Amino acid sequence: MSKYLGIIDYLDGISIVVIIITLSLLTASNANAVPQIFDGNAYEFVQVTNPFIGNNNHWSTASSSASASTHNGVNGHLATVTSQAENDFLLSLVTLYNGFNGAWLGGNATGWLEGPEAGNTFAQVGGYTNWNPVEPNNNGYMYMSIGTSTPNSGGIGHGNWLDDSGVQGLPHANADPVIGFFIEYENSAIFVSEPPIPALILLGLLGLWNRRRAHH
Repeated sequence: MSKYLGIIDYLDGISIVVIIITLSLLTASNANAVPQIFDGNAYEFVQVTNPFIGNNNHWSTASSSASASTHNGVNGHLATVTSQAENDFLLSLVTLYNGFNGAWLGGNATGWLEGPEAGNTFAQVGGYTNWNPVEPNNNGYMYMSIGTSTPNSGGIGHGNWLDDSGVQGLPHANADPVIGFFIEYENSAIFVSEPPIPALILLGLLGLWNRRRAHH
């Protein structure tokens, strides 16, 4: 009997290690996905799979996806940027991207289309803009240059805004390489002190394991 109990103890030891590692990875994954807080609002960047195929990453598709997303019970919208500090914060969410890449924002060449600023020109909501010097030049939808370097003939700066060309709202791998979009959740910075769900699951499983051990 002691031989079999030793095998059971060994297997139980392996099981609990697997549980801890799995849930630790799950917790880390969830932490990376949590929207980040700035000035009372929450923000996140969403990278689109195959962004240049069909309407996968059309501006309207991104807008609908943002509206359907929620954080702390608040629906999102494509981000609207009204200060340099806010623009810099969005850039801090996308530090892994190099070269010329873009992320949709909630406006176009003439003003904002999303959020509380919707329907207003830039001048009507404080006047802040961060257009690249030659932009806007196509009367298109707005996106931000998010690559840490932009080696192209336009000299587009990190964090500068552009409006898309060609078929408006539709990214292009070379001309308008928009790979995702920023979501903003207004007034959603609610801090919850309860432990995250993976931690609760881990505690429950540890309790069950201890009960099993007690019955051996």
